[in-house]
Amino acid sequence: MSSELSLVFGGGGAVGIAWHLAVVEGLRQFGFDVDAAPALGTSAGSWACAALRLGIGFEEFATIGDITVPDRRPDALAEVARSLMGDVHVHNVTVSTVELRRMRRHLHDGSSHPIADLVAASSAVPGLFSPHQLGGVAHVDGGVRSMASADHAASADLLVASLPIAGPLFGPVGRIMESTSRSALARWRKRTGGNTLVLRPGRTFASAVGFRPNAMFDVELARGLYPIALDTICRRLDSRLTSQALLVA
Repeated sequence: MSSELSLVFGGGGAVGIAWHLAVVEGLRQFGFDVDAAPALGTSAGSWACAALRLGIGFEEFATIGDITVPDRRPDALAEVARSLMGDVHVHNVTVSTVELRRMRRHLHDGSSHPIADLVAASSAVPGLFSPHQLGGVAHVDGGVRSMASADHAASADLLVASLPIAGPLFGPVGRIMESTSRSALARWRKRTGGNTLVLRPGRTFASAVGFRPNAMFDVELARGLYPIALDTICRRLDSRLTSQALLVA
């Protein structure tokens, strides 16, 4: 696929990571150069960014074991992230966090801190996980301010937005999250002149998750959902690319 590509990955727990990694695999199967694409990640999306740059597939992610919530032990998330990612820095990635004291969003270059620390900070859902320190400053989940920060994605001919908590997932909550993200995507299109493609769960995926928010952290559930996600994504890509309907307003 010759179009210049940018990627944005929203929040969504372990189930969201399964969705994101299926998006990455689906895009690869359809010829998109995802490895060269700039990527912006929030919460679960930050894990997807790290996996993309470090060559971590879903099977490797699924070996981390269960994620218990709440788990407010200091560095609990960082320990899990380091077990997968080590202490490396990555490039061509942006990670969203929120500075706890001022509740201000920060967009971090992936090379500014070890990616495991950025992931731990971006995923530190208030009340479920402890804040994580970056440069001596406490940060929490970037989704506190925006589930995807899609309007800040890198300019490209095409921006693919992977939004696990959208559409039918969690009913009205998912619809609100999608509406907010689509408004951000509209701002991105106005700024860049590029096209956007939204990939979000369908009813089969949403039904398997149910209406339990804590289910989003269930790694075993994520294992079962990955093939459903990949099938959904490949069917949508095939339909949209065949009809050349790449622009999703």
